[in-house]
Amino acid sequence: MNFCFVIGLILRVFYSPVNPGRFIPRTLSDAKDKHIELGKLSKEPKQIQQFERAWGILMGITGDIPLDQLRREHANQFVKKVISQGKGPNGNGPATVERYLKQISPVITTAIREFELPITNPFLGVVIPNKDEGQRKPRESFSSSELIAIQTKCREVNDQRRWAIAMMTDSGARLAEVIGLRKCDVVLDAAVPHIIIKAHEGRRLKTIASTRKVPLVGEALWAAQQAISTEGELLFPVFAPKHPSNPINAASASAALNKWLKEQGLVGEGQTLHSFRHAVRDRLRDAGSPIDVADAIGGWARQSVGDGYGKGHSLEVLQQHLGRIVLAASK
Repeated sequence: MNFCFVIGLILRVFYSPVNPGRFIPRTLSDAKDKHIELGKLSKEPKQIQQFERAWGILMGITGDIPLDQLRREHANQFVKKVISQGKGPNGNGPATVERYLKQISPVITTAIREFELPITNPFLGVVIPNKDEGQRKPRESFSSSELIAIQTKCREVNDQRRWAIAMMTDSGARLAEVIGLRKCDVVLDAAVPHIIIKAHEGRRLKTIASTRKVPLVGEALWAAQQAISTEGELLFPVFAPKHPSNPINAASASAALNKWLKEQGLVGEGQTLHSFRHAVRDRLRDAGSPIDVADAIGGWARQSVGDGYGKGHSLEVLQQHLGRIVLAASK
């Protein structure tokens, strides 16, 4: 092997421009700093928190070691540690593990590329146990009678938390989308009352397709009419974070609302708040609504490239289809 080539590799791995003349191994901290310097770390508060948790787990396993000492075994230990931190009997599931790996692997890739290191990324292709088994706990839908019972109870209690639940039952919107609504996102005086679901500082969206307008019908319309009179910018200020600079904590809200539904005996095995989305999809399907209409209402990914052409369905059309699935509790 050419002697100059070997020397060049050594210099790229160990030379530190911050300390001229010294040969210092590039460490994991160097990798993190470079990743941040290049603006590759998400600025979304929730993502930053997850990154810091993931990075903390890695540091607990390896310490701030040189990058050329990072091994596949470290990646496997990382996976095991993330799984073990889950609250359930089986720990965190494959989806959570994958999210944590996606926080770490890009940092290592950045370092290898930017520092021109002759190593591979041990976090690429790491095995995630049970990943191919799919979702551990399939979410069940709700029957019409179950939904009517929930909607009736929400009207009886008649507070902000119940309004949020009621809105979910007839809109197909995700919990984070509902509790992140601001009053400026609610249009009640139009020919078709509707909500505007879009990202803002306090609430990000899951996918690009999530940005949409959803007509308000049935209990969703009732909930919006009640909530519009609350104080503050948010439609449901009860879910506002303690510190205005923090994002809305959908996980905390989900735990509290799911707990209430369970305590009231309104949900069965496998049924959660997210089951309302499944139920809306089922009801639209039973009502004969086309797939692209259901996708537009729920913010699901488009089925084909052609679905993205044009302006999409009008609010009037979406209202007609949603109106067909309104249950007895709202009539």
